[in-house]
Formats: sequence, structure tokens, C-alpha cells
Amino acid sequence: MRPKSSLIWRFFNQVNADSAKCKQCDKTFSRKGGGTTSLKLHLKSKHGDKYEELLLLEKDIQQIPHTTKQLTPLQECKKQLSITDSLKNKGAWDESNVKQKEIDKLVAEMIALQNLSFNFVEGVGFQRLMQAALPRYHLRGRQYFTNLLCTDIYNKIKLKVLGLLKQFEKLSFTTDVWSEPSSNVSLLSLTAHGITNKYERVSIILKCEQLEGRHTGEIIANNLNNILKVGA
Repeated sequence: MRPKSSLIWRFFNQVNADSAKCKQCDKTFSRKGGGTTSLKLHLKSKHGDKYEELLLLEKDIQQIPHTTKQLTPLQECKKQLSITDSLKNKGAWDESNVKQKEIDKLVAEMIALQNLSFNFVEGVGFQRLMQAALPRYHLRGRQYFTNLLCTDIYNKIKLKVLGLLKQFEKLSFTTDVWSEPSSNVSLLSLTAHGITNKYERVSIILKCEQLEGRHTGEIIANNLNNILKVGA
């Protein structure tokens, strides 16, 4: 079997000297004579985004001066990021794109549900994952998701919670106080409980905030009253 030198092998696995399998759809192709034309035609007709990526890779390689010097791992990484940037800039979704908005929302939900810090989206691992999985997605910074979660999504969830609370004829409340040893922070939560007209019990956490000072009954009561006043 001859060594694989063509960039097409980023998108195909060489089964043997006369056949190759597409990494996208697992279809096997005969390539007697060792040519790659049929493989490129398959990418062009069935996987347009990958064909576009191949063309950009070939263009990028042509612009690199011929040299016998081996690239260091860091140089190779920068080279790959440069190629990815070219792809992203050429066909990136704009901010009004439906798919762009959908992924933005899913990333924001992931941050909230997994209790991640906002700077998670600026980490190299996450950015490389998104560039590989969704090269047309426009990567956002932490400030964007801070605003998205703390304003848009928060307000939508707040309205939904208020709508749920109005369905209950009666409400009861419970509170809990706990400490996080690793950060030396105490938290106070307030949870509302109600029963729907279908006799389903529902519990909703209304608030969770830092509790400062001693955990006396008076301090806890004052904090709870303040929470209820804000939500009224």
C-alpha cells in the first residue's frame, strides 16, 4: 500500500490499495489505479461542506513555502487553527442565522445546567471541539453568554415561573441553608411548592443567594422577607 500523501485522506479511510471508505457516510469506493478523483467527486456531490474544507486545505498548502524543516507541535497547531479560521470566515453564519441562535442558546443552557464558569467558552478544548463539529458556527466570548443568560434567558424563565405560580391556589415555602467548605461561602435558598389542578406536586426554586453573617433565625428571616418582597 502506497503512503497516503493527499489531503483527501482527512475525509476517507484507506481500506486497501484499491478501496477507501468515507468518514462521513461509511460508503466504500473502489479506486483501482490509486487515483482520488472519485473520492473528491463524492465529497463534492454528497458532503459539500467537507469538499469546501478540502479546497481550502489545498489552497493553504500551496501557499506554504516548500521546506524540509519539520514543524514543531506548536507550529502545527497554529497552522491548523489558521486553516480553521479561513473556513470560519468564509462560510460563518451571521448573528441573525437561525442555526447560530439555536447553538448560542444550547451553549448558554449547557453553562447553566452544568454549573460551568462563563470563561469555559474561551477554553482551547471547547473552541477546537466547536470548530471541528460546527466550522460555520461563530464562536462567542464569555461576555456574550453572560449577557444572554443574565438578561434574555433569565427574563424568559422568570416569566415562565411566574406563570406557573399563578396556576396554584395555595403555595407553601421551604428554605435551606448550607455551606460550601471549599469557598467558605454560605447559601440560602427559597423553594415554592404547589399542587396543580391535575393533583401533581410541583416544586420550584425561586432564589438562591449568598448568606452573610451568623445563621441566626433573625438574619435568615430578614433575608427571606427581602427575597419575597423582590419577587412580589
